[in-house]
Amino acid sequence: MKAVLKWCAVLVGLVVATVLVLAAAVLHLLRPADGEWAHTVRAGRFSHAVSVPALWRLATHPMVLRLTADRVWSTPFGPVQWTASPQDGQWHAVCAPCSVHRPEWGADTLTVSRAEFSLQHGMEGRASGSVSIGDAPRAVAGRWSLVMQPAGAVLEVALSDVPMADAYGVLAAVVPEARRARIDGRLDLRATLHLPSRALTVTPKVTGFRVAGLGTEQLADARPACPEGPAGTWLPRAVIAAEDQRFHEHTGFDVDALAAAWSANQAKGAVVAGGSTLSQQLAKLVYTGDGRSPARKLRELLYAVELDRTLGKARVLNLYLALVPWGEGQCGAAAAARHYLHKEASKLTPIEAAWLASLLHNPDRERAALARDGHVNVARVDWVMDQMRPPPRPRWRVPAAGWLPPS
Repeated sequence: MKAVLKWCAVLVGLVVATVLVLAAAVLHLLRPADGEWAHTVRAGRFSHAVSVPALWRLATHPMVLRLTADRVWSTPFGPVQWTASPQDGQWHAVCAPCSVHRPEWGADTLTVSRAEFSLQHGMEGRASGSVSIGDAPRAVAGRWSLVMQPAGAVLEVALSDVPMADAYGVLAAVVPEARRARIDGRLDLRATLHLPSRALTVTPKVTGFRVAGLGTEQLADARPACPEGPAGTWLPRAVIAAEDQRFHEHTGFDVDALAAAWSANQAKGAVVAGGSTLSQQLAKLVYTGDGRSPARKLRELLYAVELDRTLGKARVLNLYLALVPWGEGQCGAAAAARHYLHKEASKLTPIEAAWLASLLHNPDRERAALARDGHVNVARVDWVMDQMRPPPRPRWRVPAAGWLPPS
């Protein structure tokens, strides 16, 4: 009996030693070179820096992929199942349901019912494959590619000529309007993710986007709850200058403004800009409410495109001016002009209109800064004046640095 126990102890010792040797060998193979992209792996008190390119080569080695095939793995995105196709040298992964979160989207995650990927190795750290998002038969399909280099990696995803109805259908669980709206148009999208910086660039191209069936035509004759009044000449120009300079050119949304807002939010790691047109802001005021989530933004976009078509520019602008909150409990342009400037909106001068419009991006913060500093936000007011079209004549223009609203 003692001999058996002795041999068992020796065998266990050999197994442990073998595991330790193999672990040491793997860690040696994964040791990052100078300047190489590295990540620190922690397990309890143990921590060790590993080379991400080396880890990628190991994880995507055919033998490792076969060992991990036909299993469900828990990931930050959701449960992922790998399947292998040795005959064509491809591997497939299915994430269902699948969720993604980015700080620049706000606190909420974006979830789809299913995301499917294929992976095929290329040469010199390259890999590529297909991507399919959503459930058949209306899943959105595209291609992806990855280039792994010593200092980092670049992942590119391309979706081409996708029907807008299908793109929204993928998100119907969080965008209920997608089930009842009639959506036309096509989407091309290019996304590039740089690692390890996580810098994400998204370049969308939308053509023929049209929405019907949401009932926004009912606003044509609706009376706003806030007091109305003529806005005059200068305030509409100033509001367009401050909030939506391409108002008369777009069809309810501005891709360039949305892309600029995306970049600003990514740089800050939080939502600091929305890129919304006046049509989108009106949709938020009337239909979607406030909130910072990708789902709400997509709902807002549907309403905005339909609003722009059913109401026309003049009605959209008038309703916006009648409903927009202007801080200190003021609703609409008429109330704001009387509250802050003690006059009717139609009687405002260019400088008064520019200052009032300059408040819109954050009325309470701008008013607090005025009370604290004793002067208006000179740079912003002058900028609004510069963007007004047509601009006020020189004799009507008053420098913001020497002007104050009445107390």
